[in-house]
Amino acid sequence: MVLAGAGSGKTRVITHRIARLIERGTRPEAILAVTFTNKAAGEMAHRVGSLTRADAARSIWLSTFHSFGVRFLRAEAKAAGLDGPFVVFDQSDSLGLLRELIGRSRRGQRRLDAAAIGARISLWKNKLVAPEDTSTTDVEYDDVAREVYPLYEGELRSMRAVDFDDLVVLTVKTLQNRPDVRARWQTRFRHLLIDEFQDTNSSQLELAKLLTNELGNICVVGDDDQSIYGWRGADVSNILQFEKHFPGAKIVCLEENYRSRPEILAVANNVIAQSSLRKREKKLRATRASGPRVRLCELDDTESEATLVSKEIKDVVANGAMFGNVGILYRSNLQAQLVEEQLRARQIPYRLFGGTQIFDRKEVKDAAAYLRVVVNPRDELSLRRVLNCPPRGIGATTVERVSTHARAERIPFVEALVAASSLDGVPNNARGSIARLLEDIGAARKQFRSGERLAATASALFERVGLNKDLLSEERGKSGAHRHENVQFLVRALERYEQSVARSDRSLTGFLERITLSNEAEEEQTGNRVTLSTLHAAKGLEFDIVFVIGCVEGQIPHARFTDPKISEAAPADLDEERRLFYVGVTRARERLYLTRPKKRMLRGTVTPMTPSRFLEGLPEDAIEVYSHPGEQTIEVDEMASMSRDILARLTAR
Repeated sequence: MVLAGAGSGKTRVITHRIARLIERGTRPEAILAVTFTNKAAGEMAHRVGSLTRADAARSIWLSTFHSFGVRFLRAEAKAAGLDGPFVVFDQSDSLGLLRELIGRSRRGQRRLDAAAIGARISLWKNKLVAPEDTSTTDVEYDDVAREVYPLYEGELRSMRAVDFDDLVVLTVKTLQNRPDVRARWQTRFRHLLIDEFQDTNSSQLELAKLLTNELGNICVVGDDDQSIYGWRGADVSNILQFEKHFPGAKIVCLEENYRSRPEILAVANNVIAQSSLRKREKKLRATRASGPRVRLCELDDTESEATLVSKEIKDVVANGAMFGNVGILYRSNLQAQLVEEQLRARQIPYRLFGGTQIFDRKEVKDAAAYLRVVVNPRDELSLRRVLNCPPRGIGATTVERVSTHARAERIPFVEALVAASSLDGVPNNARGSIARLLEDIGAARKQFRSGERLAATASALFERVGLNKDLLSEERGKSGAHRHENVQFLVRALERYEQSVARSDRSLTGFLERITLSNEAEEEQTGNRVTLSTLHAAKGLEFDIVFVIGCVEGQIPHARFTDPKISEAAPADLDEERRLFYVGVTRARERLYLTRPKKRMLRGTVTPMTPSRFLEGLPEDAIEVYSHPGEQTIEVDEMASMSRDILARLTAR
């Protein structure tokens, strides 16, 4: 296990290890390297390609956990209990199904948050807890999730679908239950490498253990100080107890930081040294020369905070910096609103990182739903989505009658649609529209099976079903034209897929998996723009200049971990908040600003704000208390005294 501190070159460790394994005679196809994002996997593939033979680089299994799960389940569908070809539901698909199931449940009249219920089911699945093994609590949402969980699993299988969690969980269960399959895959891979190991959850750890063969050739790279995803199932104990899971493991620490100036690292080291959950003490050492001090900015209110940030950006750009090298980081998306207003007022270009991607936009999801129905007619969620999109006279009453018939006869929704012409209460125009839609989808399926002209066939389908005509109608105006262009982006993505994949491997199914699993790979060009991002989304990014705003109690750490009226936080929760702050600090290469407003307006009331406990005890030789020229400053001694008083009050509470 390589414990690699922030900016110490984690990716370089894995890529050079892969190159050395190949150099020493390991077959490339016997190497499996796994990471968490498609961006990271792509970067690793590029680096490996530059270090070894091109053919060898292409033969390595290098992917995300979920992409590996797709490849495994395609190869072992029968052993995994999957009935033929399957589709992968993304998060919005899963939420749509959950909303429908909640509506059918005994609490169907209540306005329940499907995302909160889905999160509970996801945590159970990733802990390998089956529906029948969930424990009883007094929390209503837990009760609803327990009721919906088995129904959700049953609906997925009836639709020949899997969700994101299934890609790992079903892989793990197959390897656990089938010794012959497990032996085959352990023999296939002689070396397993995992990046960002601190982000693994229970099922991903189990997958690593199941794939590790008798040779014990597993190498993981991670940083316990950057474990910040506990809320979505990541378990920091996986890295803290690595030797327990893999006895005899060797631990190597990387502490040289190639990214940040010493002053930034002094603040980072001070912050993380107070964490109680660490594998061992690491102290980042700068390889770069000294730079400017970290600027600690106290502002009157949140409006003044946003103003300072925008003014400073104007100044640094006037002195030669690029907008694209500036990042503004915050704990909650709500904090971005005032900053956005100030950036727009000063005509500073910006982007919201981690916002809605193009494949998540409604019109693109609609178009993709047509393609998914072509691949899998039993995908009821997608079929329902396209039934009346664009409007073709198939109303909600007709859909409900078809659904009722499907449930009564225990047949797939698509079969009930075929029988719609004989159902009572279905209007003649709806019957005709359903028949034409099924005919158009069937014709497209025959064309797609050839594997040729995928983009052209998709474009013809969108034209035939009226999708293009609807988006370009006069009623929609410029908005419709923009949405039509987004659909064309999907067609162009299909063209790029055709060009990048060998003819023998090309399929519409493969393309749909790519856009479901690789959303960020198709992200639009960012240009020279300031980046606004939550601290969670910023992990993996770096900027010359970073503003971490809202450094106050209730923001970082978040109120849910500090306010006894909301919840009783465990020490581990506050430790994760500290690690999150540490991640924000270590995104900065040249200059770091930490800002904290003294008050804010909350529900019409001015509310005083307490400095974050994470600002306590920062090394005075590495920081300067700063305000924009022309604004009042606070002396360092005064700030230190203020921090001591605040810490005393927090401790007393």
